[in-house]
Amino acid sequence: MRLVHAWRHRPGLVLLLWATWLMMTNSLAVGQILLGVLLASVIGAYAPRFEQPPLRIRRLPALIAYGGLLLWDILRANLTVARQVLGPVRALQPAFLEVPLSASHPLVISLFASTITLTPGTVSCELSADRRFLRVHALHSTDPAADTAALKARYETRLMAIFDAPRSPA
Repeated sequence: MRLVHAWRHRPGLVLLLWATWLMMTNSLAVGQILLGVLLASVIGAYAPRFEQPPLRIRRLPALIAYGGLLLWDILRANLTVARQVLGPVRALQPAFLEVPLSASHPLVISLFASTITLTPGTVSCELSADRRFLRVHALHSTDPAADTAALKARYETRLMAIFDAPRSPA
């Protein structure tokens, strides 16, 4: 009964899972089709629901500008990291940054963490259990407080404006 419930209440998820299965197996054999339906139904029936409603893009031009900014930052960071890595290793000052989060919506936090990881020289390592801090490893940081403020201003603030996301309670 729960499998039918998945098809009725979460058809998009079940169809996406089923299509993904068929693409991964690269087969339209009857057995693969039926196995895909069964697996998609079971996963769809037991997958947890998202706790918060999805966000809507409120400022499309800002999203496009953000994509351009991210591409520019990736290019610039690649050159910077290449210079740092090819230089003397002792000149590097790696650091862990504790970035306090203003965003509370999981999608905005996820996009922020992904943006940080996509930019060479920084990696999002851990989200605190209360979702208030993001731990980031920086390959080189002479001023962790300034780097933390720069990440928040350059990425998190823009993402919150794009999605008109609520701020986390202080």
